[in-house]
Amino acid sequence: MKIILLFASFVLTSCISPQKPELLAFNSTTSDTSECSNLYPFQGYYVNLDDNNAVLIDGIPSKDFKNCSKYAHRFSEIISDSVSMNGYSFSLEIKNEANIFVMHIYQGQDILKTIELPVENPLPDVHGYNASLIPYNNDVIVLLEDMYTTHYLICKYNTNGEELLRKEIEHTFITHPEENTNYYHRYLYFYNITTTQMIFTSHFGFTERTKTIVLSMDDFAISEFGMTAKGLILDCNEENLTGIVSQDQDTFTLNLLPYSFYEFEIENASPACELILKDSLLYIANYHPIATGSELYCFDLHHNKIKWKADVEQLMVEHSKYYNKVTLSMYKNKIIMEGNEAGGNYLQIFDTETGTRLASFGNFEETEE
Repeated sequence: MKIILLFASFVLTSCISPQKPELLAFNSTTSDTSECSNLYPFQGYYVNLDDNNAVLIDGIPSKDFKNCSKYAHRFSEIISDSVSMNGYSFSLEIKNEANIFVMHIYQGQDILKTIELPVENPLPDVHGYNASLIPYNNDVIVLLEDMYTTHYLICKYNTNGEELLRKEIEHTFITHPEENTNYYHRYLYFYNITTTQMIFTSHFGFTERTKTIVLSMDDFAISEFGMTAKGLILDCNEENLTGIVSQDQDTFTLNLLPYSFYEFEIENASPACELILKDSLLYIANYHPIATGSELYCFDLHHNKIKWKADVEQLMVEHSKYYNKVTLSMYKNKIIMEGNEAGGNYLQIFDTETGTRLASFGNFEETEE
């Protein structure tokens, strides 16, 4: 895999301070918790991130790197059909006998309130609503989607069941190639979530519209960008969006919000990126969500050059149906790369200064389907 830097124009500080308040409400005083624990759980044991050795521990520690560091959100699935916070629980239910979608609010075992969600009522037989819950501060956000409609419906409720905010975001447009015929063009999908934002983007494959939408979970304000996000960059506290990576074939554009950007090329590039920006160094894993393998690079943005390419050990399995997800995090002067693939899992640790692989865990033996 070959990378060529094409153009750069940016201003960097040790923690990028965004200049677009409607998009980046960067007022966090969160301390750096990336070193809260040196124990990294992997495949039933722990890796000591100080000495890069696997260790067995009697019992389960009260905290580990994956649940206490500032990167914990990268390992967790915050969206669900039931969430709990501050002594309250919220859960979703389709009441089939009445064909309605409801959200229950519990305190302990007691139902305090049941709310009918704002979907077509009664639900049409051909409609199939998907609903998810996102806890946010003391409220809960409901994300509703129906394949036979053209918009996401997003609502915020407090613990009293009062609807605070509502927003629709278009994900499909309709054309009429023939009289009385509707042709649905789906182009936008839910992509990711930060501490304060929901992010939607167009599909990484063929799409008729390219767009990324960032929704503030505080006031539901929206910012739009005419690009498909292939990766996101968060601020130094891992809280808010500060950059978007887009792709045109082998050319990637790094958009550091609000105005700075640069481009680089990856020969035979894959369509997904996992990124960490630390000071003026950008660590990027480039991989394909449905194919094995990943590459890891460090770009020196200040000097506009590639600092190193890591020797990433690959599973290299044969496959037909496949999934692949790479997660990056940092501990002191180390970059941690975890890969979860259909053909196996791995954990690799690299030196942030040189890219030297310090340790590798997992089964790298080639397996057949």
